[in-house]
Amino acid sequence: MAFSEDEEKLPLSPFTRSGALIAEIEKTSRKDLIFYKTNLVKCLPLKKDKIRYPLQHEMEKCYPNLELEIKELSPSIVFLLGKQVASFVFDKLGGKDVVFSETFRYKGLTVNGVTYVPVHHPSYILVYKRMQLGKYKKNIQAFFDKAEIFKKNQAATVKASKTFITRHQTQLSPLPNPTVSL
Repeated sequence: MAFSEDEEKLPLSPFTRSGALIAEIEKTSRKDLIFYKTNLVKCLPLKKDKIRYPLQHEMEKCYPNLELEIKELSPSIVFLLGKQVASFVFDKLGGKDVVFSETFRYKGLTVNGVTYVPVHHPSYILVYKRMQLGKYKKNIQAFFDKAEIFKKNQAATVKASKTFITRHQTQLSPLPNPTVSL
């Protein structure tokens, strides 16, 4: 997807189809949550003005920024959007291989009180699994509805190069704007 000059170039911007789907999921979530979105790779990886998958060395270089965001926000849950990012983060956390369920029944890995949930990237669903969009949304929504996941009324989901973050409004502190040179 190419951005025009007047469009926001934010992670999962509602100007994109994937961002619009995530916004739709957010809209039907618990009202006491706010969402924070970020990318594992802070620079927008482009090839001929189109977004491309980040390269391994880009993810390696930017991973400390994601760790800082998770530390600062203290999320209860982090959704990892897409197999590439989910596999990378699970590898960093010492987790097992990521396997995506064709029925969209997602399972998380809990490390240091944070549950990391690998889910299909919204763009994959919109292109290849559109007929199952309702099931996808319902199964992601199920994580918001489980009270035990929300410790201290906080929830977060980080959109690491495809992760999105949810968090209760209290004690939201600004994060430094990281600059990355590759």
